[in-house]
Amino acid sequence: MSGPVMMCIYHVLVISLTFSYGYILNHESQSISLILVAFLAGIISWSLGEYILHRYLFHFKSKNRFLQSFHYAMHGYHHKNPNDIKRLFMPPVPASIFLLVFFGFFYLLMGSYAWYFLPGFELGYLIYSLIHYAIHRNGTTGYFKNISHHHILHHYKYPDKAYGISTKVWDRVFRTMP
Repeated sequence: MSGPVMMCIYHVLVISLTFSYGYILNHESQSISLILVAFLAGIISWSLGEYILHRYLFHFKSKNRFLQSFHYAMHGYHHKNPNDIKRLFMPPVPASIFLLVFFGFFYLLMGSYAWYFLPGFELGYLIYSLIHYAIHRNGTTGYFKNISHHHILHHYKYPDKAYGISTKVWDRVFRTMP
């Protein structure tokens, strides 16, 4: 199976299992409306997470060799070879590690609603991943052509601008438009 199919299966499985397990654990003490709000808030929050991670984690600078190697493995290689089909999705093991860290952070912030917020955040990530894949692999039209141009500018002309991939909103807010 191809990268996008495998990653969709992985992420939909994570989303489904996390949401379901959280619901089984907590449904008697939580309202359906708050559960849905948490899930939707997770989806919406992903776009800001995407911007922050891309700008500050994937573009950090360090003189430490270990951190330089980590950065190259996480994102530097993608900038050097933006159309390498094997590197357009984060593999399941590092993705799972990130998910565990995010879950812990979200749980500290919102308690058991993290069981619903994380799957929404993860769905936002999956949508972003498919947009990113389309930008680099398929050619796009309409809104996606516009956002594709924005991302290609980041790769080839302005590596210190245009951090948004699925939306330009945060580049406008934080003044990093090219």
